[in-house]
Amino acid sequence: MFSALKGATVPCESLTEHQRAQMLALMQVCYAGVSAERFTRDLAEKQYVILLSARRTGELVGFSTLRVAEEQVGGRAVEVVFSGDTVIHPDYWGQKELQVRFGRFMLARKLRRPLRPLLWLLLSAGYKTYLLAVNHFPRTVPRHDWEAPSERVSFLRALAERWFGEQYDAERGTVRFTGAHYRVRDGVSPIDRKAAAHADIAFFAMSNPGHVDGEELVCLAEIRARDLIGALMELTMKQLRIWTRRGLKLIGVRAGA
Repeated sequence: MFSALKGATVPCESLTEHQRAQMLALMQVCYAGVSAERFTRDLAEKQYVILLSARRTGELVGFSTLRVAEEQVGGRAVEVVFSGDTVIHPDYWGQKELQVRFGRFMLARKLRRPLRPLLWLLLSAGYKTYLLAVNHFPRTVPRHDWEAPSERVSFLRALAERWFGEQYDAERGTVRFTGAHYRVRDGVSPIDRKAAAHADIAFFAMSNPGHVDGEELVCLAEIRARDLIGALMELTMKQLRIWTRRGLKLIGVRAGA
């Protein structure tokens, strides 16, 4: 096994105080403006959390909090999964364990009620979070290459206004939290010239120019079964390639010893 990470999805109520302290410390490594009060409030509103630990040391190096709610769209029940605080230590970027764990969680939710629409609500303060949605789920709002039905856009705005209140700017489609707010630390996931040449990243930067100050783009992705299964297969293949490369490097080191 060459994966550097191991993941687990657990109820938030089962977290120990030590785990909560590790999560807060990790947020403070990657984000500026992190307050214990807001972190605690975010966690209290969620039912689940995906935990990522370094396989060799057991150290917590990433997590994502999740809220599940039932809503109505045009008189039809839908399930909304909201991603709250999400972070991975930069040393472990490129690993796919978080995406795989999240995909499994969403697949389990979808299989519970296959005919009920499943929607993923996320706030993107950085382009890497935004890419998680648009790279795998074609029906993501907003995106530069797909015009969503007006009903979906109206639902997103109404949901954001209800959940985030005056902190939501409907015209810009962003949330700016009052008081202390997060922003990606300087040097962590910057939008440089190479990144800005990517169409989706350029669209994110245009849609959310305030991301450098902690403003977050409100996104809604429809999670269709075929998209989800395709995403899981792609992520699994990428992870296998990572493991294979690491295994070959390890064999080469041992052979040269």
